[in-house]
Amino acid sequence: MKNSRDSLTRRSKKKGLPPGSLVHIGSIFPGEKGLVCHRYNSDFWLKDKTFGSDISSIQKDQPVTTWMEITGLSENQVLEPVFSRLHVNALILEDILNTDQNAKTDTGEKWAFFILKNIKWNSRELSWSTEQISLILEPDTVVSFAEKKTDLLQPVYGLLEVSGSKIRTHGADFTLYTLLDLLVDGYLETCENLEIQIEDLELSMEGKPEYDPTPTIHQIRKFQIYFRHQVLPVRDGINKLLKDLDPLISSDDRPYFQDILDHINQIISQLDQIRDNLASIRELYLTQLNIGMNKVIQLLTVVSFIFIPITFIAGIYGMNFKNMPELDWKYGYFILLGVIALIGFGSYLFFRRKRWM
Repeated sequence: MKNSRDSLTRRSKKKGLPPGSLVHIGSIFPGEKGLVCHRYNSDFWLKDKTFGSDISSIQKDQPVTTWMEITGLSENQVLEPVFSRLHVNALILEDILNTDQNAKTDTGEKWAFFILKNIKWNSRELSWSTEQISLILEPDTVVSFAEKKTDLLQPVYGLLEVSGSKIRTHGADFTLYTLLDLLVDGYLETCENLEIQIEDLELSMEGKPEYDPTPTIHQIRKFQIYFRHQVLPVRDGINKLLKDLDPLISSDDRPYFQDILDHINQIISQLDQIRDNLASIRELYLTQLNIGMNKVIQLLTVVSFIFIPITFIAGIYGMNFKNMPELDWKYGYFILLGVIALIGFGSYLFFRRKRWM
């Protein structure tokens, strides 16, 4: 989780600047800047760290897909050449540099834009970390922006190595699908880990009425709310792409985006179920707490019921009246002790029979 005070300090840099000002807001990772430009189709895959790959001499029967992989958001030396080639408006570029915001999506006539969070949940420390991944789709071009070097995109390289893979034959929209699918698969894994942790939490409460799950429930609930807020905009963005029949998405690749949408709906359903399960565990804990308190109150009530008549008798004979004839009786003391014992033992038998003790 990011420090809110630091976020406010960083946001103060933009005070008074016009909309669309390109100011980086977020954590700075020194030495993490970099650009890798991938160009590929079914015949070849070129990868370099500039925009100058010479592909004119290569015989190709299909259009070339370009994937610009940007690492680091605080270095203008890398970002300015990329920004100058994009057709999105300045507000989109401003959003890319702001890593303290929630996920969001937007579309234009010739572009689609996604901001997603790569979220990692630490079940031991009950905390989470996030990394912002921004994606832009333009005709035959995909651009990805990451805050720092990440292993998240490594599986894509393996797909690019295979000449007949769909990522090399289906165009830029399939590349966008592949990147989105990696993040959504991570969301599914996080949901599964949360469900396992909640099951373990329920098992920890069995036979341990003294165990208090409230701190764990509180942290998981905070994460569930945050997590849900990061997933909903992604669903809205993909819904819009599919509903508007966006020309950036080919008819052949629409089923893949529909599959992502189905997974996101599943994630939202799981998060809602996690919320309900947390509420059930909380209610179970409060019920156990009330049962334990009721048992204590019941015991105190029984003890009070036994000793109230005994205390009453002791109070009578504790009064300093002279005219109490039985005080002079030889066996009065012993008979009174017997009556007290009989009341106590009789009350005990009564409560045992009623199963109140």
